Amino acid sequence: MRDRLRIRLPAANGRPVITLTGTEEITTSLGATDARYATIEGLPGVFCEGLDLAGLAEPAAEVRTAQQSYAAMLRAIERSPCPVVALVDGVALGGGLGLAAAADLVIATPASTFGLPEVLVGLIPAVALPVIAQRVGPARARLLALDGGTIDAAAAAAIGLVDEVTDDLEQALARHAKRLLRMDRAAQREVKQIAARMAAPDADTDALRRFAALYDTAGTRARIARMAAGEPPWLDNTEIDRTEIDNTEVEEAS
Repeated sequence: MRDRLRIRLPAANGRPVITLTGTEEITTSLGATDARYATIEGLPGVFCEGLDLAGLAEPAAEVRTAQQSYAAMLRAIERSPCPVVALVDGVALGGGLGLAAAADLVIATPASTFGLPEVLVGLIPAVALPVIAQRVGPARARLLALDGGTIDAAAAAAIGLVDEVTDDLEQALARHAKRLLRMDRAAQREVKQIAARMAAPDADTDALRRFAALYDTAGTRARIARMAAGEPPWLDNTEIDRTEIDNTEVEEAS
């Protein structure tokens, strides 16, 4: 088991974009990972420019397939068994903005910009808009789509599109990772699942069922006992060494 699954977006002509192959690979990687958390990254100065414009010259049926694959990737991020962190440096446009918004945690550099330019070419952010609306609310998401312009990292943070703005993405990630690694991974997985199903008719029943299942596990009982005793719930005699190893690996990765 590893701590970090590091996903780098594919590039076309040196610029990270949304491609059919790339979305399929990300979906597969997130579905199969045993990592404690995953990061999605572009390149310095460009997180993701959205759909590969060259791909828009393909027949409509192929473009539709690419959009369906993109939607499946966003669902995979939403339902992944581990937290997903978007590390944004530079532009995040169109599908790239939707990709960032789907993540559980978005960390961006001050130079990052965000926008939905689809209306400029007569299209709409059909798949990305609902995901963005979940983060910033329908009215703000709608305005981003209607306006077609970009906002900077500070403005994105002000509306909840970005969780933290920093000059050092890896340093910020290491700080968040330290906390993520202390959490119970089974409980994190269940949080992702109930959050993904909040709009379902049986959401309350499903959430209570998952709660009861976790409550009956030895790991949860041990954590509760340690917390009741005034001890850090994430530590026992075997986890102390494990935590030290995890934090070292995170620092080395940064």
